[in-house]
Amino acid sequence: MISHSSNERNLNATEIWGHPKGLWVLFGTEGWLSFAQYGMLSILVLYLKDLLQHSERVQHVIGLQSLLTVNQFFYNPSGVDATAGSLSGFIMAVIFAAPFIGSFIADHGLGRTRSSLIGISVLTVSFGLMAVEKYFIIAIGLFLVGVGFSGSLKAQVGALYRLEDRRRSDAYQIYSQSIQIMAIISPLLCSFLGAIVWYWAFLTAAAGMIIALLFYLTGCHYLPSERQYPLDSIESSPTAHCSKREKKRILFLLWLVLLFAIGVLPNQEIMDGYLLWGEEHYQLTILGITCPVSSLISLDSIISMVTGFVVLWFWQWYDLHHGTVRDMAKIIIGSAIATLGPLFLISGEFFSPRLHQVSLWWGVAFHIVNDIGCGMTFPIGMALFSRYAPSRYNTTLMSCFTLHIFLGNLLVGKLAAMLHQIPDSIFWLLHSGGALLSTLGLLASNRLSKKLFPISTMV
Repeated sequence: MISHSSNERNLNATEIWGHPKGLWVLFGTEGWLSFAQYGMLSILVLYLKDLLQHSERVQHVIGLQSLLTVNQFFYNPSGVDATAGSLSGFIMAVIFAAPFIGSFIADHGLGRTRSSLIGISVLTVSFGLMAVEKYFIIAIGLFLVGVGFSGSLKAQVGALYRLEDRRRSDAYQIYSQSIQIMAIISPLLCSFLGAIVWYWAFLTAAAGMIIALLFYLTGCHYLPSERQYPLDSIESSPTAHCSKREKKRILFLLWLVLLFAIGVLPNQEIMDGYLLWGEEHYQLTILGITCPVSSLISLDSIISMVTGFVVLWFWQWYDLHHGTVRDMAKIIIGSAIATLGPLFLISGEFFSPRLHQVSLWWGVAFHIVNDIGCGMTFPIGMALFSRYAPSRYNTTLMSCFTLHIFLGNLLVGKLAAMLHQIPDSIFWLLHSGGALLSTLGLLASNRLSKKLFPISTMV
């Protein structure tokens, strides 16, 4: 068996820009996977709205009636907009729950590399099937399976670094930028193609998945093999039982999942009710060109990429000049900032109450504030889970981190079903209130986090 130190030398022998080459393999794979996923998600609620307006098309899609029955049971939406919004939220919720199952299988015999290969392959097939409307719901089912198995990618990032390596937090922020870069391009491309013919947009997403598969196949030898124990384990071996301290850490991480779930409401609404709200309220004609409302996803991704680099630079600069700040402190600050984002949407509608009159600058302000907050919570949260999840359950617990998006999207679907049923100001205050409640919970939990995650291992 290859020793721990030998494993580290092999991985670090091929560094690029201060990080193992494996990080850049995962960066590219996740980027093209995100190209496909965000392209599809950016048009999902709009496609569903268009589909639901034509009863003959609804009857033609295999499995859609059954899915609508389930959606009616959970959300009881009223009207096409509410049905499309709640159904989109339900689908997105399941998308972020699926990796938990796939990662559990990866941790218990299948392995991260094989799990990722299966997931990416199934995703490629699913996007191709989405181009055929009759099989759209079947394609969504395959998509969920593919997402489940490809969830091992996040854990493979952490496996490239030792527990005490401060580059781990930076690596997850770099990894997250691959998502932002492609989330700029794909929503714009897919929304314009979808405005012409829907299946062109889905075929474009399928092409992105083929590139992701080729990227992973040609670079997976730079990743730790299944026999090389991940570098993120210095307290336990993959076969050892969890210590009492590790069990406490696991319970605390699961508690954080619940807090993150309510804090993520403003961000996750962007792909659901926000698009329906924006379609009615924003002035989307720029220089005589009317932009599709789904281009707001690309706007958010541009802003998120810029703010992500700013956040990354700021914390590197701060750590260098003022000392290391604990991950939990960064997350709390980010969560507090995120509470302010929806208030800009309330202000925009207050000053311009007529339809299609809200200046897009209010939206820009919302996205800037929201993305700064998310830039501190999501990637740093991933790093925290990767750092302290025991080796034996690392992949599973990394997927537990994304369960907060599953739970958040269940709430988002419920809120989206309330669109037009309650005043818009109350609608957005509920999102801001969720982020505030999350911040207060994180503050209350901070003292315990200091005991479980000492500063000496946070560098």
